Amino acid sequence: MIAAPASDVAVIGGGIVGLATALACRARGLGVTVVDPGGIRNAASYGNAGVISRGSLFSMASPGLRAKLPRYALNREAAVRVDYGSLLAVMPWLLAFVRRCDEASWRATAAALDPLCSAAYDEHWRIAGMIGARDLIQRRGWVKLYRSEAAFAASALERDILGHHKVAFEVIDGAELPQFEPALTRRFARAVWHTETGAVSDPGGLVHAYEAAARQQGVEFVGARARTVVEGDEGARVLLEGGGEVEARTVVIAAGAHSHALTRTMGYRLPLAAERGYHRHFAPTGSHALTRPINDTGGAYVIAPMKAGLRVLSGVELATPDAAPNHAQIGLAEQQARGTVAMGEAVEGEAWHGSRPSTPDGLPVIGRAPRHRHVVFAFGHGHIGLSTGPTTGKVVAEIIAGEATSIPTAPFAAERF
Repeated sequence: MIAAPASDVAVIGGGIVGLATALACRARGLGVTVVDPGGIRNAASYGNAGVISRGSLFSMASPGLRAKLPRYALNREAAVRVDYGSLLAVMPWLLAFVRRCDEASWRATAAALDPLCSAAYDEHWRIAGMIGARDLIQRRGWVKLYRSEAAFAASALERDILGHHKVAFEVIDGAELPQFEPALTRRFARAVWHTETGAVSDPGGLVHAYEAAARQQGVEFVGARARTVVEGDEGARVLLEGGGEVEARTVVIAAGAHSHALTRTMGYRLPLAAERGYHRHFAPTGSHALTRPINDTGGAYVIAPMKAGLRVLSGVELATPDAAPNHAQIGLAEQQARGTVAMGEAVEGEAWHGSRPSTPDGLPVIGRAPRHRHVVFAFGHGHIGLSTGPTTGKVVAEIIAGEATSIPTAPFAAERF
């Protein structure tokens, strides 16, 4: 049976959000226990593009997406795939998602995310300096590529919203791209360079650095999965699978995709879905090295230069975390990516896959649980968990300490559902 001493704070989840929360709480002199089964390689904090994006202000529920739903439903688009065996489980999320596919909702999401994303790079850089991990972060921006003038024109609303929120970017003509990024072998009509964006060359390594710093600063770790959270008058108890419990004055749920099942045991029915993604590393073989992450919008994939090689990332698969993997998307992504950047053989034997916790409106859930005053939610970040994890951790610690939060949190409250 696993037991742990009572703490000021128990954090469920050892990904970047949970660990950033632990570090921020320790900075305020609070005793912290992290509850996590281990295995960062299986978590979304490991499997991502490593982008710290100032401009990730957008929900997937974009205006005009409804017209594409028939093709998505038939799995005829590389950008989105539906696991039919998971359809019933994701239906509440999907219905709420479709209702938000309009310009007003898109703009509202961007306005809510702007303070969170604008603080992301500076908070990453501050913590990386504190834990000795700045060598893993570079700020060369990232690039969205458009194969045709029509595709570029169709993205005008996105650029309008970025400009409204003073997100810096530069439009690059296709003829200038070979000089700007010589590693590109495919011709593109236009590109948008997000100049303020940073990139992490080893996301898993960064999370390991966070964990090592947390241990050094006295954070306790319990290697188990949380089964449920039970609240009392003076705090809450995390009941563990296999027996045992962890007591704390405040419990933070930052368990990524597992947060959905966990909050359901507490009586919540939040419309969360697991957006599953795939990636695989390939040896770079070109005469020019790719210098920053790129997103080929026409091919529905991302290539990010990493320490492990060129990381090719697929589109989104709507599937429960325990659904059998389907490597069709990553296969298509590899095929398209090979036409854009010179790549050799795969570095590992099989593609990675993992789940991101996603909300219909594209906003994370951050704040005190509506019916559990000793519980704070910190999950649902979708594609921006790595990017905004440090800022989220800071905000959660501010909530626990009773401080004024450094960014507005009302848009992230669970009560919005």
